[in-house]
Amino acid sequence: MAPSPVFFPEDLIGEIFSVLPVKSILRFRCLSKSYDTLISHPVFVKLHLKKSTLQNPQFLLITDHDVRIPGPGFSPDGSDAEYDRDRGIIPYSIRSLFENPSFTISVDPFYLMENKGCSRIVGSCNGLICLAGDSYDEYQKYWLRLWNPATRIISPTFGYFHEECNPRDEDIPFLFDGYYKFSFGCDNSTDTYKVVAYRYNKRQRRSNVRILSLGDNVWRDIESFPVDPILLDSPCQDFEYDGLYFRSTINWLAIPNEIDYNVYDTKDIPVEQFVIVSLDLTTETYNRYLLPRDFDEMPHRIPTICLLGDSLCFSYFYKKTDFIIWQMKKFGVEDSWTQFLKVSCHNLQIDDDLSDEHFIKYSLRLEPLFLSEDGDTLVLDYCQDFQAIIYNRRNNRVERTNITALRRINDDGIGRCTSKYYFESLVSVF
Repeated sequence: MAPSPVFFPEDLIGEIFSVLPVKSILRFRCLSKSYDTLISHPVFVKLHLKKSTLQNPQFLLITDHDVRIPGPGFSPDGSDAEYDRDRGIIPYSIRSLFENPSFTISVDPFYLMENKGCSRIVGSCNGLICLAGDSYDEYQKYWLRLWNPATRIISPTFGYFHEECNPRDEDIPFLFDGYYKFSFGCDNSTDTYKVVAYRYNKRQRRSNVRILSLGDNVWRDIESFPVDPILLDSPCQDFEYDGLYFRSTINWLAIPNEIDYNVYDTKDIPVEQFVIVSLDLTTETYNRYLLPRDFDEMPHRIPTICLLGDSLCFSYFYKKTDFIIWQMKKFGVEDSWTQFLKVSCHNLQIDDDLSDEHFIKYSLRLEPLFLSEDGDTLVLDYCQDFQAIIYNRRNNRVERTNITALRRINDDGIGRCTSKYYFESLVSVF
């Protein structure tokens, strides 16, 4: 006698699917129409998203290659060659990184930005990556795309806008108002994704801020920043400060816009002038938060804000000998700042003779990226050598990653890698 077929209730199937990686789930879509409907349903997508943040943490390995383009009279030493940057975005499991911190990875052409018509990574939110493209002639032109690497789907371009560049006329001083920078996040109260565009307007001596709600595809001007994000008017793209998305807000480290400062040397900025400016994506209004009271001496490099676990954090070098991280235990409550970590540069095995020349040459920055669930293991992006540091707080053990990214088999150069925290999702780019 043949055994009776076993039927699982749809809600149980949904629970089972919700703990699987995206690639595994997508294989079930072709099995039946009911599976395809279940996997595409917004309720299931939200359930999977919630569990992905806990069970499938990923890094985005951001690779940069300087691709040599020989000139017409190509010389053997390449002295006449031009260079073009080729950037890739590769999701990689944090668990795999812990198991094997040194590896070589071949960059699948799918992950390269050169064929996506964009040059900048705006940010990631709920498994979606927002990309921006731009061009400059008599106009500054901008456009956006959304990309979900897990589902391998990218949106058409959207959010296009342009502005006329200021004229270069002998009687009209040239005032460059700066390139627009972008940030990306989600208003969780309505599940509406939003992009914020902002720049410093030198003529008006204030910021221009506009916002686009996905689905409307219409830019709206909103109130200027009450204090301006650091590096807002910096022409150097390496210093671009894209804002930190957290709980329906985008956050920047900021100082009053009347303060003149040097991006290479911050020691003359009054330490009490630093604040966090936070844009609420629901109300589209700003809040300002003070930094920890014990942050009372200006470091020689710009401090940073980051996310560790479920807390907004503030980090900086102290007296060029130590690295300190503070956690805001309750978001928006200034009295909840708690010192999470103080570790010597010597223990982190980074250069503890941090002279001014060293800082200027390498633009040293140590950015916390990820904290393990047990709170013991911390991953930090070390921008000097484009690699990460894995630091165990319990035993003071340090391990350096060594990630080599090859653009092609016969690659003549090694891609440098930086990392950002990310997790896979089924969220649609549409």
